[in-house]
Amino acid sequence: MEKPFISECGETMDLAGLLEEHGDHLLRLCTLYLGDRSQAEDAVQDTFLRALRAWPGFRGDCAVETWLVRIAINVCKRQLRSPWRLLRAPQESLDSLRMEGPEPPDDTLVRAIQALPPKYREVIILYYYQEWKAWEIAQRLHVPVSTVTVRLSRARGLLRERLKGWYYEQE
Repeated sequence: MEKPFISECGETMDLAGLLEEHGDHLLRLCTLYLGDRSQAEDAVQDTFLRALRAWPGFRGDCAVETWLVRIAINVCKRQLRSPWRLLRAPQESLDSLRMEGPEPPDDTLVRAIQALPPKYREVIILYYYQEWKAWEIAQRLHVPVSTVTVRLSRARGLLRERLKGWYYEQE
């Protein structure tokens, strides 16, 4: 019988070590992608469960971090397509229920990023928040580098329009 925690390339999986090393990065990524901390926590948990199940087939063609990020992005995309997501209360309804207290941080930029189409949101998150180079993003998303740079450019243009008057000078 095959040992479940050894990959095809002979690497042994240390789940606790992976959680410690990559958990926070994946949580930030999923939170930005989904726009909801509790859904992001679920996505990270699902990511590690999927990684655990798929570990025996991991060939080591890429870094473990790359592999986990790809799984996390796929989990987030699946959650965004889920019909359960449609049953959530709109943010405006939740905002009206807030209690008095300290002023929450300005989330204008985060909301603008979350409002981007998924292909643009993805490259913005990976470039600015994960601090990956365009060629690394291209490799991990399985697209040409030129596609990544075009998506980044278009995403920046969309953000510039949405943030006009908030960050960018009004023209």
